[in-house]
Amino acid sequence: MNRTFMFVALCVCVSIVAHTAHAQVAAQIIAREKASFESWQKKDKAFYMDFIADDGTYFGPRSPYLEVDPKTNFLSKIDMYFEQFKILDFTMYNPRVQMLGENAAVLTYNEAVTADVGGKVINYTGKVTSVYMKQGNTWKNVHGHETMNPGTQ
Repeated sequence: MNRTFMFVALCVCVSIVAHTAHAQVAAQIIAREKASFESWQKKDKAFYMDFIADDGTYFGPRSPYLEVDPKTNFLSKIDMYFEQFKILDFTMYNPRVQMLGENAAVLTYNEAVTADVGGKVINYTGKVTSVYMKQGNTWKNVHGHETMNPGTQ
């Protein structure tokens, strides 16, 4: 009986530690994703140099193509993008982080965005999936996919 109690107690402790570690990683990733929107509003190019993995990819809501090679195709033009697409307000709903091992995670959530796109203010809701990989001590965005909900543009 004493061994059974010790085994159950050990299992409970391991479960609590694993849940706490997952919760900490989830909080880090959600905070990093929210910081990406705040950094966009501040036109903080340095944040994006650290945020996006060198081999990152992205499916945008208004492009039928997979965007690749972020240093050439995105970061080199980010100042222009800051001016073309100004985030006025962003809200994240229902964030969920799923761990894919110790160094990979998927963040999914719903969003509500108000943005100035080329001088026209738009409001939309959407669905977002972001894949993160831990590189060194930093969670990097290796893939993003944003889909606008129909009728919200």
